[in-house]
Amino acid sequence: MSMRIPEEFLTLLREKVDIVDVVSEYVRLKRVGRSLVGLCPFHSERTPSFHVTPEKGFYHCFGCGVGGTAITFVMEIEQLSFMQAIERLAEKSGLPIPKVEGEPLESEDRRRRTELFEVNALTTKFYNHILMNHPVGAQGLSYLLERGLTKKTIVQFQLGHAPGNGRELVRFLRKRGFSVDVLVEAGLGLINSDGELFDRFRNRVMFPIGDLQGRTVGFGARTLVGEEPKYVNTQETPIFRKGNVLYGYPHARQGIRKSGKVLLLEGYMDVIALHQHGIPHAVASLGTALTQEQAAILRRVVADEVMLLYDGDMAGQKAALKSIEILRDMGVPIRVAQLPKDLDPDEAVRIRGEDGFKTEILDKAISALQFQLLQLTHRHPNHMTSDRIDYLRDAIQILSGESSSIEREAMIEWLSKTYSISLAALKDDLQMQLRQKSQHEYTNARVKKWDTSTGVRINTISDQTRSDNGERLPLKHEVAERQLLVYMLLDSEVVKQVQMSVHSEFSLPLHSALQAYLYTFYAEHERADPELFLSTVDDSAVLQFAVKLLQEAIGITDPEKKPDPQGVRDYIQCLIGYDLEREMTRVSASLKTAIEQGNSAMMKQAEEELWQLRNELVQHTPVTGSMHTPIIGRRSGR
Repeated sequence: MSMRIPEEFLTLLREKVDIVDVVSEYVRLKRVGRSLVGLCPFHSERTPSFHVTPEKGFYHCFGCGVGGTAITFVMEIEQLSFMQAIERLAEKSGLPIPKVEGEPLESEDRRRRTELFEVNALTTKFYNHILMNHPVGAQGLSYLLERGLTKKTIVQFQLGHAPGNGRELVRFLRKRGFSVDVLVEAGLGLINSDGELFDRFRNRVMFPIGDLQGRTVGFGARTLVGEEPKYVNTQETPIFRKGNVLYGYPHARQGIRKSGKVLLLEGYMDVIALHQHGIPHAVASLGTALTQEQAAILRRVVADEVMLLYDGDMAGQKAALKSIEILRDMGVPIRVAQLPKDLDPDEAVRIRGEDGFKTEILDKAISALQFQLLQLTHRHPNHMTSDRIDYLRDAIQILSGESSSIEREAMIEWLSKTYSISLAALKDDLQMQLRQKSQHEYTNARVKKWDTSTGVRINTISDQTRSDNGERLPLKHEVAERQLLVYMLLDSEVVKQVQMSVHSEFSLPLHSALQAYLYTFYAEHERADPELFLSTVDDSAVLQFAVKLLQEAIGITDPEKKPDPQGVRDYIQCLIGYDLEREMTRVSASLKTAIEQGNSAMMKQAEEELWQLRNELVQHTPVTGSMHTPIIGRRSGR
C-alpha cells in the first residue's frame, strides 16, 4: 500500500463505500445468514462459494481462496493498481482526492485513463447533439427513426451522428484542451501522411459503448453511405477491449437483477429495439462471437438463465452453438429462442410488438440441449431415413456432455419418440458413453499426478501425519499459530501477549508474514480494526490468508466477543514449547558431536543445557486435554 494515503481519508472512504454495492455491480448476491453469497467472479463454479460480510467490509471465496476489501475487489476485478482502485472508489463516492505536500494523490496512469473517459464522454454528447440538433445529423436521425426508434429511445441510448467532413470532432475536442495524443489513443482521431489530425469516424450513426459502470469507453459506428465495412468499432485502447464488455449492460442492469435473466443478442439495434418494446434485460456481444470474458460477466450477474436470441440465418445459428459451449463450461443455465430465417430480433419485435414477441418467440424458447440436437440435423440431411442411426450416435455423444440428468432424460425420451427407437436402447448407448467419458476423466486426473517428463509421481506433501483422505494434517504448533493469528486480527491485547511471550517468527512462511504485518499495524494503532488492517496489506497471498481466517472465524464464533484468556495462554504455551523442542534438538546434536569428539567440557555444557530446557518444557507444556479446540482449521497431526 502507498503510505502517502492519509489514514483519515481511508477511514472516510470505508464509511462512504458499501462493499455490497461495489460487489453487486459484478455479482448477483443472496443473503445467507450473516453473509451475502454469489458465484465467484474470479473462477468458474456452479455452486456459490463467494461470501461478502457487510458488517466487516470484506469478501472471501471458499472455492479459490481470494479475499479482501472493497479496494482489493476493485483492484482484482478491473485489474487496477492499489492507487487506481482508491481513486475509482473515491470518484464513485464523490470524495475529492486528497493532496499530500501540495501534490495530488493521483498516478500518471490514472490521469491518462481519466482523460480517456472524459474525452469519450464529451464525444458522446457531441455526436448526440449533432444528431438531434444540427442539420448535418438529419440523415442519421432519419435512418434511426425509419428503423422504428423514438427520439426518447435515441436520447436514452445517447445515439449520435459523426459528421462527414472529417474535422468537426477533433477541432471541437482540441478547443476543449485535449491533446492530439489523447485523441489518437482514444481511437477518435487519426493522423494522415501529412501529419494532419482528422476524425476517425465519418458519415456514420454512432452507438456509445459503456463499461459495466456505464462510462463510455468506445463506439460502434454504422455507415450511412454504403461504405464497407458496414459496422466498425473503436480500436482497443487502455479503457476498451471489445471482448470485455456487453453492449447495453448499463441499461439492462436493473432488468437483469429484477428478472434474474439475460437475453443475449448480436447487434446494437437489436438491443435498443427490445428495450424500447419493454424487454429491459437484453444485451449484445458487439456483433462478435461471445468471448470467455463476456461469458464470465454473464455468469456473475445471472441467477436463472441466459437466453440466446441470435439471427435466424446460418451464421447466427453457428454463433449460438459456439456460445452454448462457452456458457455451459461456465456453468450458466441456457435456453435458446429461435427466429425465422429471414428475421433478426429488431425486425421481429417491430412486426409482432411486445406481447407477440414474448408469446411467439421468447416463451417458446427451448433448452440448449434440444437446440444442439436440432442443429445436428443439418449435418445429417437424411436424419429421418438413411442417416437415422448416424444421427442418433452423434446425438448420444452430445447428450453425454450434458451434466443435468434431467435434461438428458427429457431429450432421450424426445429422441425415442421422434425417431421410433426404443428408450432402453438409447439409454444403453448413453450409459456406455457416460462410462467412457468418466474413465477418460479419471485417467486424465491420474496423469496429472505424474511428471510426464520423468515418469516420477509428483508429491509436494512430506511424509508427515496425514488425514484419511491423504492430506497432511497441521501440527499442533501450526494450529496454535493459526488460532493466535485469528485472535491477533480481532484483539490488540493478544498481539501484546504474543510479542512479550513468543520471541521467534511463526513456523510457516504465510503465518510469519501475517505476523509481521500485524506487528507493524499495531505499532501504529491501539485497537483492532480488521477492515483497516486489510487495507494496509499489499501482499495478495497474505491478504487472502487474513481474509480467510476472518471469514471462517465469523462463520463459527462471534468476532465481537473477547478471546478466552486461558485459550490464548494455552496456544502461547504451545508455541513456547515448540521453540524449546527445536532448541533441544539443536543442543542434542551438539552433545552427539561432543561425544564423538571426546570433548568432555562440551559434553557437560550440552547436558546442562538439555536439563534446563527439559525443565522449562515441562513448565510450558499444557496439561493433557487442556489445549483448547481451535475456532478454525483441521485437527492437528501431532
